[in-house]
Amino acid sequence: MICSNKAEPAASYLMTIATGDYVLTEDESASGVPIQYWVPRERQRLARTLAATPEGLTWLEEILGPYPFDTLGILLVDSESGMETQTMVTLGMTDYATSPAVVVHELAHHWWGDDVTPSDWRDVWMNEGMAMYLQGMWEAEQEDYTLEQLMDYWASFEDEERAAAGPPANYDPATFGESNIYYGPALMWHELRRDLGDELFFELVRAWPAEHQNATSSYDEITAWWSERSGRDLAGFFDDWLLGETTPPRG
Repeated sequence: MICSNKAEPAASYLMTIATGDYVLTEDESASGVPIQYWVPRERQRLARTLAATPEGLTWLEEILGPYPFDTLGILLVDSESGMETQTMVTLGMTDYATSPAVVVHELAHHWWGDDVTPSDWRDVWMNEGMAMYLQGMWEAEQEDYTLEQLMDYWASFEDEERAAAGPPANYDPATFGESNIYYGPALMWHELRRDLGDELFFELVRAWPAEHQNATSSYDEITAWWSERSGRDLAGFFDDWLLGETTPPRG
């Protein structure tokens, strides 16, 4: 099955193949993006759990700008996690993996991770940190806790994750994909938002993928770009959060 109707560059890790007896359900976002849900025939009722996808995409477009691809899909597979496979998100058939928060996380990667991809695996924090932060923002709007409360909760175990697996941008390769690349960078973006203010922060969150479409980026490139565009020397800030052995103090 092919979700996109226009040729777009894609990193090899953003593609997968699934085989089986699938049932297609079609949907559409408020902005007109065609959406497909591919669900195993024997589990086709699970398509209902994906109904929040258009709402999640609309929410992300308000923050990040227009969805950067032509079409979108979600494919359910025998797994317990999610993957931002380009234009056809792959989700496991569990309550967690099909939850609206995880859907928003994987959709966010289409800007931060798919449209702009790290040039080195050590910088997977670029993808996961922003997607995790946007997921947290979504959760805080939907649940009965504030974003600050959620950040405090994430911070309560981030230092432990960092100690176990290493700094987000200099982790132990044997721990690839552990939580240290998610929560620390998400907390970092929240601290930078506090420092820069909402207007400038979200302007740059939106501008980064828009200005680097169909490209890869390194640690030095993204951190220098944020310093230049914010008018602040953020080199030390990024190094402390992404290369430091311990979690920096929070505001």
